Amino acid sequence: MREAMRPYVRRLMEEAHEKGTPVMRPLFYDFPEDKTCWENETQYMFGPEILVAPVMEKGQEEREVYLPAGAEWKNVWTGECFKGGQTVTAAAPIEQIPLFTKNEFELNF
Repeated sequence: MREAMRPYVRRLMEEAHEKGTPVMRPLFYDFPEDKTCWENETQYMFGPEILVAPVMEKGQEEREVYLPAGAEWKNVWTGECFKGGQTVTAAAPIEQIPLFTKNEFELNF
């Protein structure tokens, strides 16, 4: 996974260096028009294309994930696609953090 993400991370680091753009940022940074994003404190964007929903409770094996409006989202692990502006339940086994990519952005690992 790390190797597959290398070009994306390199691009994010260049943007951070040149423009001061944060690599990890709250949902409202990329979706300021979505009011729900301003209230969400348990998820974040890793760059503009990857939504991360960390597991926050011990023993938690699934979690609710809000997918911001204005984009289509794909669960990295299942390939399932969703329209933004809704909350979905994502599996969260110990070995998989819930990850979603935006608008057909592909992670190949």
